[in-house]
Amino acid sequence: MAKGTVGAGIVSIITESLYDKPIVVFREYIQNAVDALDIADSVENGGDFFAKIWMSDNSLLFLDNGTGIKSDRFQQTMKSIADSGKTKTENLGYKGIGRLSGIPYCSKLSFINIIDYGKRNFQEYTIDCNKYREMQKSDTYHDLDFDALMSHIGELVESPNIADILSATREHGDLFTNRNTGFLVVLKNITLVLKNVIDDEQFQNDLGWLLPVPFFPELVTSSAGNDRNYELFAELACPNPLDKDASIPAKSFHIFYNGEPIYRPLKNNMLRTYLCKSNLEQYAVCVHTFSNRKIELDRKNPFSGIRIYIDNMLLCDENELIPALQQYGLIRHSTYEVLQSVRGIGAMIFIIDKVNISANARRTFIDVTDEDALNFLELIGEFIDSIFKARYALSGYDSAKRKEDTDNEKLSNLRMNALQSLEILARSDITLEVEEKPEPVEFDSLSKTEQKRIVKNTITKELNSQIKKYLSQIEDCNPDTCFSDFKIWLSAN
Repeated sequence: MAKGTVGAGIVSIITESLYDKPIVVFREYIQNAVDALDIADSVENGGDFFAKIWMSDNSLLFLDNGTGIKSDRFQQTMKSIADSGKTKTENLGYKGIGRLSGIPYCSKLSFINIIDYGKRNFQEYTIDCNKYREMQKSDTYHDLDFDALMSHIGELVESPNIADILSATREHGDLFTNRNTGFLVVLKNITLVLKNVIDDEQFQNDLGWLLPVPFFPELVTSSAGNDRNYELFAELACPNPLDKDASIPAKSFHIFYNGEPIYRPLKNNMLRTYLCKSNLEQYAVCVHTFSNRKIELDRKNPFSGIRIYIDNMLLCDENELIPALQQYGLIRHSTYEVLQSVRGIGAMIFIIDKVNISANARRTFIDVTDEDALNFLELIGEFIDSIFKARYALSGYDSAKRKEDTDNEKLSNLRMNALQSLEILARSDITLEVEEKPEPVEFDSLSKTEQKRIVKNTITKELNSQIKKYLSQIEDCNPDTCFSDFKIWLSAN
């Protein structure tokens, strides 16, 4: 291999290290699709732009009616690495390597550039993934550079099979009623690993959290009867008519899977008592919902934990976030405690400063390279700390309310502490009902079961007090006679 060239091993690094989870296939190819859709939309302003994903005969297909690739750049783009022509401030995918993410998960990758759908003008480039895997086993693999490898496994198809392309896209030809350009990616004969991901019952739900898709209409339409919430979500998802240059944190695209539109799987019934929106300075917008009674994990509510988005594409959740923050010394408590705390609320953080905050190579966390990135992480750390403190303040207040011997002054102090912690979390004034101890009920008016419960609690409380006193006075203990010794002591005292 010549000095200064990129080795063939870079493909292994990209596909096995950077893209080690099958679902990233959907992220990478949809990123490329929505970049093209976004460009087309900015030029045509209001066209019908779509990305569609579907399965057919054990093949996975991605189709969009965006700008496609300029025909004179298609071959060079397909054969090159890190030559995408994108910039990180304007495009979701900008590193020029995402198209290789499907290699481990299929037998053949086909990229079809739709220059003019109506005139049946297509370009096609294929990668033989089986051949690549065989070459990996050879002694000469690491002697190849990237260009030499692609010449072995990649091919520009001189005469694309138009009939096959039309057959694959026939059910989706409506995308090209008013447009002629687009792009099609075909993963032929997907592996069992990828198929298992797709067959999982939570798969479409996972796509909804992952991809830049719209909120359900019930969240952004005032007529749906959710006046408490719709303005907030509409502000996140819709352009500001008074400010044409304002960023849209949750900008979405029409994406379909097997003919069904994909939505962010968030509904009104997943929102807790409070729904708040705050800015993490100039870096991000944070939307979070929590309860004013208890911050605890609700396994029936999928909107739990923290999800960070960049261009409305999921970057990471608390599973990646918490360990990373601890690595940088921004969280002081144990991983388990912090995870239990953040999973007691639901939060989405939308990065809006793409100049200073960008994704790392794996697109699983931010690229921590400068002061801005660290400042952003510090703000997230402070937010998580406010969740942690609110959780324990509410827990202390709730516990005290249930204890019969808690006086009203102590209860009031605990309530105030909980209220202050919640206001810090909410970053605004909220309410927390005062719950004084109830007036005592006449013992004789209670049921026999309730009377016995009170008697049991009274005896247990007094007995515990006597046991502590007994243990503080004795020096020798005999486990065989301890109970009888205690009864003798008790009768004498």
